[in-house]
Amino acid sequence: MLTRAIVRASIATVLMTGVLAACTDEQQQEIVDDTVEVAVRNAAAAAGTAAFEQEGLEVSEVLECASDSTGGADRVNVTCSGTSDDGRELRLDGEVAAREQDISVDAIRGSFVGTVDGEEVFSEDCLGDRC
Repeated sequence: MLTRAIVRASIATVLMTGVLAACTDEQQQEIVDDTVEVAVRNAAAAAGTAAFEQEGLEVSEVLECASDSTGGADRVNVTCSGTSDDGRELRLDGEVAAREQDISVDAIRGSFVGTVDGEEVFSEDCLGDRC
């Protein structure tokens, strides 16, 4: 599974490089910002789901996440939601300083708070296996 993620990321990088060459500076920055938002959203979904499971909750499906950046992709806010197998509401809120070393397939660094039915169950500065 990790190999597939690496291959997909490599292909996306090659394709993005070709697209960026044909764009204005403003368009290039928008593409980069959007790409960073997607990376944060996907990493937070997987790592956030695992974080809830480490707290002893059985998560019914991988968290669904939304992300947005203001003023470029330097800081990306992410909000994720889902449910546990017993029907409790799961929420992950976070902020990532979106530097390259802060987002990977096995760790996402920032500031994260996980809640179950509105009650905080964890507060972390890194989520994932390599934290």
